[in-house]
Amino acid sequence: MTADELIDSYVADVVGLLPRAQRRDVALELRMLLSEEVAAAAAGGQDRATVARELLAGFGRPAEVAARYGSPVTLIDPADTRRFLTLAAGGAGLILFAAVLQELIEQAAPQRDLERAGQQALPVVFAWLGLLLAGFAVAAWSRRRKPDAGWRPRPVPTDRISRPGRAAGLAFFVLGTLVLLDPARVISAFAGSRAAPALREAFAYDEDFLRVRGPVLLALMLSGLVVQAALVWRGRWLPLIHHTDTVHGLVTCAALTWVLGAGPVFTATQTDQTAKGIVALIVLGSLVDLAVRARRHHVRRAVDH
Repeated sequence: MTADELIDSYVADVVGLLPRAQRRDVALELRMLLSEEVAAAAAGGQDRATVARELLAGFGRPAEVAARYGSPVTLIDPADTRRFLTLAAGGAGLILFAAVLQELIEQAAPQRDLERAGQQALPVVFAWLGLLLAGFAVAAWSRRRKPDAGWRPRPVPTDRISRPGRAAGLAFFVLGTLVLLDPARVISAFAGSRAAPALREAFAYDEDFLRVRGPVLLALMLSGLVVQAALVWRGRWLPLIHHTDTVHGLVTCAALTWVLGAGPVFTATQTDQTAKGIVALIVLGSLVDLAVRARRHHVRRAVDH
């Protein structure tokens, strides 16, 4: 190829990456620039084609040159890449974990197929990634449409808590723990004597659950109440309380997952399935809450220091 052909090929690759309205002007400008540089470098008698090859090799890839002539269209802004990857990985992991929980709830131990659960979750994972990509693309497009929107201040995360709200939550959890000690008796007291026998049968705990899993969960619930009481007493997220609460939350989620897969909790099948479904939602919500609070904690510590 001659020097002019090499330049034309390079210019074509560059302008092919630009919007149609820019192509003609950029092609004229870039061809003139490259031709002048080749002519100047070949003034000493060197072969123009060889000079053109060396010049174009060092000029940069066409995509890089095209980016110099305007802002490239990006689906995800570079500043959003880390957040996108975090949400993509976290959401995909949560979906796969939810599929595993569903398999633990719905299938008996000999029939469980966790690989099948993962395969069934893949379409949901891809749907999540597509939805996430579309959301970030819309956000990037909106920012390009309104570049002068500016920054809006938000309150800095604080380690202070609302003591009345947290105390009310603590009281609710204490009451819930008392109810779970004997749900059949508590529900029967409100339902009346006629429904009491059926309710006692529906909300009777499985004996195997009461031997090991029940006491373990009760110990975790009581220790969690102690952590929350310490938080209410201090009125703020001290580092020790935060770390203790995080570890306790992860251990509790692991224990609840074990409970889901280790056998029935209630003797009645319908009650057991419903309760396990609720527990699965609690586990998923707790994991999301732990991740959000961990991020806020690190942001707060970074600002404080």
